[in-house]
Amino acid sequence: MKKYRCIICGYIYDEAKEKVKFEDLPDDWTCPLCGSPKSAFEEVIESPQKEEESIEEQQEIEEDLRSLTNEEITYICSNLAKACEKEYKEEEQNLFVELATYFEEKTKEVSGTIEEIKEANKQEQKDIEQAMEIADKNSDRGAKRVLTWANKTSNMMKIILENYETKGLDYIKNTKIWVCDICGFIYIGEEPPKICPVCKVPSFKILEVK
Repeated sequence: MKKYRCIICGYIYDEAKEKVKFEDLPDDWTCPLCGSPKSAFEEVIESPQKEEESIEEQQEIEEDLRSLTNEEITYICSNLAKACEKEYKEEEQNLFVELATYFEEKTKEVSGTIEEIKEANKQEQKDIEQAMEIADKNSDRGAKRVLTWANKTSNMMKIILENYETKGLDYIKNTKIWVCDICGFIYIGEEPPKICPVCKVPSFKILEVK
């Protein structure tokens, strides 16, 4: 029997426990925790432990590091501000908000066709994966938390784009769109979840997009 994990909220579907194979679930089945579709699930596969990087390989990684773009700095500072808010660190939160606002003003507005946005989403996921590898090597738990949130919201955006391509405007017609003000989790439905399935904050932090 297999297990499948929701890439958005981490919910595990265990075939042995549920007594139903994942592939036999109806196409319109959704994650009981965050409402994501079957396509948001991936099989849980235990991979062998990675061998440690050599000193030479670590040096190559460091040489490949580049300066962050204004958009990336905005994204990082915004997430750090939300993390500070969750920890009730008001002074630090205000400083990160100020930094995020400064760099946001220097960032070009994102626009384009669905295909262009999808390509940008793919690149974002690659960047997050590379950043996570660096955070792992440096045992940076704070960065890993922010990147984990970013990865989940990026995956959610991928699913939304795919559904929009398939269903068109009917996908979001006569319903509401909600965004978690802390981690960026996106939810489409009449009412938001009672708690954010990504960062676990209560529903009053999940705001309706007007």
